[in-house]
Amino acid sequence: MEFVLEQKVKVLIGDGKLDQIGVLLKEAGYSRAFLVYDSGVKAAGIIERVFTYLDRQQVYYTAFDKVEPDPPANIIDEGAELCRKEHCDCVVAIGGGSAIDTAKGITVLRFNDGKILDYREKEIKPAAGLITIPTTAGTGSELSQGIIITDPLKKEKVPLLAFQAMSEYAILDPELTQTMPRKLTITTGLDVFSHAAEAYTTLMSNPASDLICEKLMETVFQCLPAAASDGQDSEARRKMLICASLGGWMLYNASAHVGHSIAHVIGAELKIAHGAACAYAFPAMIKEAACVLPEKVRKIGQILGAPLDENLTPNQIGERTAKAYMVFRDQILGLEPQQMPSLQADHVETMANAIANEPFAQIAPFKVTEAKAKKMLMEILVRQGGIA
Repeated sequence: MEFVLEQKVKVLIGDGKLDQIGVLLKEAGYSRAFLVYDSGVKAAGIIERVFTYLDRQQVYYTAFDKVEPDPPANIIDEGAELCRKEHCDCVVAIGGGSAIDTAKGITVLRFNDGKILDYREKEIKPAAGLITIPTTAGTGSELSQGIIITDPLKKEKVPLLAFQAMSEYAILDPELTQTMPRKLTITTGLDVFSHAAEAYTTLMSNPASDLICEKLMETVFQCLPAAASDGQDSEARRKMLICASLGGWMLYNASAHVGHSIAHVIGAELKIAHGAACAYAFPAMIKEAACVLPEKVRKIGQILGAPLDENLTPNQIGERTAKAYMVFRDQILGLEPQQMPSLQADHVETMANAIANEPFAQIAPFKVTEAKAKKMLMEILVRQGGIA
């Protein structure tokens, strides 16, 4: 039977919920936590609070603060080795998508031999004991099955599906997102919009996920400008954090598609933050999607405030929706333009081939040939000044 909605993660939501981490671990039967975070989370004072809450419950912990953006595979391997050495019985991620993906990888290797890149091809055995505490409102990794890691030798992003190593618990505390810088708020928020829009238009979409995705897009459109302009807007922050998590849930049930394939390739090749890469990929992706799903793209355009008459062609629907998105991205939110490096023709061809063969591209609503990938890539590069 084809079940279309599933969600196993137990979620705590609310201001101040971080202080329950020690009680949660104690009640779940964990006594030796492996804490995964980066320097930014430490500088914000969040980790010291976690230490205090764990000390109160007499939960032993080992700190691992080597998380890097676009987590390199070797960092995950190193963390897993330390986690095993310390005999930790759970992994707690505190941070954004990179911290959570690093912690997921470490969780995989607690129960699976070898190195994390081995699991591009090997099956992942059940791996329990992951607790996630997001401090950004973007990736939704706390409720998704994906792990995006970087192969430092090949300089490429590698998506893994880790259904067996998802969060057991997640704590959504909006107060933790109030210190996010404006640019990070914008890029992570646009990532949420991409998750909902791509899950809405993927081959795996279904009527239940569609309704959720529509509401997510509407809420992001309404709340992201407020969250970006005022970090202390608690209502906007709360809704964006919940949208981010539910967007991760939609990735679990319906997945992303070629917009994320483009983002993974240009992100790795051109060193662009993931949320920004998704935002640059969106207009080209949505115009292609309109050719096969005009009514769904019309709905996205309506959410974005695009003027869409009844007698428009699919191409016109796509063009107007893309234009409305760019107004939202560039004018309402004010995402700073990304000047991309000039690329030679052979480099563009290589990137187009990588996009066409990236796993998410296979479930786009249209066939992603190398020519189609090159067309979308060229549109992004020309707009951002990346052609030699």
